[in-house]
Amino acid sequence: MDVLNGFGFELEPELDGPVQRGYRGVVGPFGSVSVYRPRSKPGEDPLRQVLLQGLSFPATEFSGGSGVLPSLDGGWLKVDQTLVQMDLKVKGVRKGSRRLEMTYRERSYTYTSFGPMKQAQLKRDGVTVTIDRGRYIPKVGGTRAGQAEGEADATDLAIAIVLEEVDRSALTTGGALLAIPANFLFGRGRDEGTP
Repeated sequence: MDVLNGFGFELEPELDGPVQRGYRGVVGPFGSVSVYRPRSKPGEDPLRQVLLQGLSFPATEFSGGSGVLPSLDGGWLKVDQTLVQMDLKVKGVRKGSRRLEMTYRERSYTYTSFGPMKQAQLKRDGVTVTIDRGRYIPKVGGTRAGQAEGEADATDLAIAIVLEEVDRSALTTGGALLAIPANFLFGRGRDEGTP
C-alpha cells in the first residue's frame, strides 16, 4: 500500500453544462480521482448519492440522509464494499462539540467541517487530511485545496474527498442550532438509504 509523509493536492470543479457535477483532480502518487453526485431522471426523487472513482482508490459511495442532498444526518458510507460505522456527535454549538466519528475496519476517524466550501478535516492516528477553499477559476468555480499529513493512504483520501459532495451542515454552528431542538422535539426524520 502506498504511503507518504505528506503532500498537497487540488480538486477542480467538474461541470455538466452550466451545473457543477462534482470535483476531479490528481492526488499525489495516487493519481486521478473523480467525485460526483449522479443525477436522477426528470420526475424521479433525488438519488442522494455520491460516488468516488479512481484507479488507485477503493470504490467509495455515500448515500442517504435528510433533505434533497446526501447528508451526514442519516446517510451511510461504504468503502470497498464495507459499511463504515458513523456516529454524528452534535452536542452543542461550540466547535469542539460537533464531529462525525467513523470506524472503518480497524481504523477510527474523526471528521469536522466548518461549512460548505470551508475547511473540513479528517483525522486518524498519525494522519490528517485537510481540504479547504482553493483558488478561483473563471467560468468554472472555486477549487478545493487539500493537504495530506502523515502516512495518508488511498482509503484516508477517498473518505475525505467523498465527503466534499455531502451536506455537512449538521457539523456547522447553524446546523447544530437547527438540529438540536428538531432532534429533541421530532426525532431524526431521515432516509437511511439502502446500504
